[in-house]
Amino acid sequence: MTEVRQRVELLEKNKPQQERAKRTYESILCAAAELLVKVGVERISTNLIAERAGITVPALYRYFPNKYAVLHALGARLMDSQNTVFRQWFDEYLGDDGPKGLIGNIDKLLTRTYDVTRAQVGGLEVVQSLRAVAPLQDVRLSSHRLMAAQFATTVASLLERNEDEQIRMQSRLSIDAGYAIVEMALEDESLSADTLLREGARMIQLYWQDIVISV
Repeated sequence: MTEVRQRVELLEKNKPQQERAKRTYESILCAAAELLVKVGVERISTNLIAERAGITVPALYRYFPNKYAVLHALGARLMDSQNTVFRQWFDEYLGDDGPKGLIGNIDKLLTRTYDVTRAQVGGLEVVQSLRAVAPLQDVRLSSHRLMAAQFATTVASLLERNEDEQIRMQSRLSIDAGYAIVEMALEDESLSADTLLREGARMIQLYWQDIVISV
């Protein structure tokens, strides 16, 4: 896939305040998500997005400077949904068992992340765009860094360890491995998603069992 490497403006121009403007904004994102599924990221354009949303191109430009800004907003929305799943899972399974409660329920985290990604129109295509299109890659990386940093801080405290480079790396590896497993389950229909998520969770569990035992 051709990557766009020049500097691209990704910030939205205006956040809608009025209900009519909010509906227009949502129609733009909905149209872009549907087009990602239908034509792919290389063929999508502001003209196509505006046409599908039932608005003029100048109306689209009131909110977004280009197609990458629209895709950026879709990516940020998906990352927010995935991060919400992570925080809810963390709060639910931390409990009295500390890190053991989290380790024992990693399959729940992967399954819920998979489900929320599938639930978003064009969720898989958004994930693929965040990986493949250079201007969008930082959305994904920033989200993973944030989750890994929160994980490292909490786990270091629970294990009564210093939050050093090692535990930050262990946390980042786990976060990225989890997302990679979810993305594989979404992309490869020849594999059983349930089995893949379960086995992926077991792999991460084994990794953390050694870490917890060694403390």
